[in-house]
Amino acid sequence: MKTIVLFRRRPDLSRAAFRDYYETRHAPLAVQHVHFTKYVRNHLIAPDDAEFDVLSEFWLADPAAAATLARSPGGAILREDETKFMTAERFRATAEESLLAGPPRDIEAGAIRKYALMLKRPPDLTEMDFATLIENWSAGLFAGNTLKRISMDVVRPFPEGVFPADAIVSLWPNDRFDDKGLLATSNAMGHAGILTLETHETPRDMLNAAH
Repeated sequence: MKTIVLFRRRPDLSRAAFRDYYETRHAPLAVQHVHFTKYVRNHLIAPDDAEFDVLSEFWLADPAAAATLARSPGGAILREDETKFMTAERFRATAEESLLAGPPRDIEAGAIRKYALMLKRPPDLTEMDFATLIENWSAGLFAGNTLKRISMDVVRPFPEGVFPADAIVSLWPNDRFDDKGLLATSNAMGHAGILTLETHETPRDMLNAAH
């Protein structure tokens, strides 16, 4: 199961300081206490006025264990560490990821530039029609030969929660990609925001060594 969480930095921290703490302190700590099969942090570069500063992706080896983490000693350690760099505000959702174009995802090394389109489903479209619209748009965008990969997450908020999008389309650009046309072309799909991201992923050997 994949879970997506949007976290916000403490107001006394810059995004750069937030990102540094997350990557050098909190992410290694989380790996010690949570059995991830894949763990990705997508840090916002733009826009400046977003309601969150990172889009974190969690794949768990045992999804059922997530329910008990909050009551465990490890969960208490992680919550205490979170207070050092993030607020209690967050948006949480489960996500069903599908590959729309390009090769499947693998472990990504280093800091990777990526874009994410936050999309809201228009009220006159069913979920199926909305997904089809996104798939058709993505096929046209990928045909321009400026992207390495496109994926889509259909997201569903946690019970009694909210999430600022119904779908997230992730774009991996190559050197020829121009993001200037994204806003105009995405408006027809229920545009809710375009994010410029710097993606960091924990290597698989580190995930395996921790457990």
